[in-house]
Amino acid sequence: MQPVMGYEKGYCRPECTACSQVCPAGAIKPVTVEQKQTIRIGVAKVNLDLCLPAQGKDSCGNCSYHCPSGAIRMVRQQGSRMQIPTVSEDRCIGCGACENLCPSRPISAITVNGLSIHHNA
Repeated sequence: MQPVMGYEKGYCRPECTACSQVCPAGAIKPVTVEQKQTIRIGVAKVNLDLCLPAQGKDSCGNCSYHCPSGAIRMVRQQGSRMQIPTVSEDRCIGCGACENLCPSRPISAITVNGLSIHHNA
């Protein structure tokens, strides 16, 4: 009965602090918008077996384009004209925008692994 992160229907928007204001148990401490944008709740990881450009199926870049912390860059894959996403773990805040907006279906090619202890980025 522990809470889990799930980005199938949305993601943790860096400008929103509603959960920290309404948590009835105090498990989520109140934070300002400025503080929230530096809190790391997880780290994104790319599964190249599911990534459309890595498979040569389509160019994409959705994850990189929508990453609010600039943690995801598209880099040219060796021997290909396609660019694939790479994640800078030091910059990733774990918001899940990349996972939510990835067009790979039924499973997203980029997923966020939650951190058991949140850190400042």
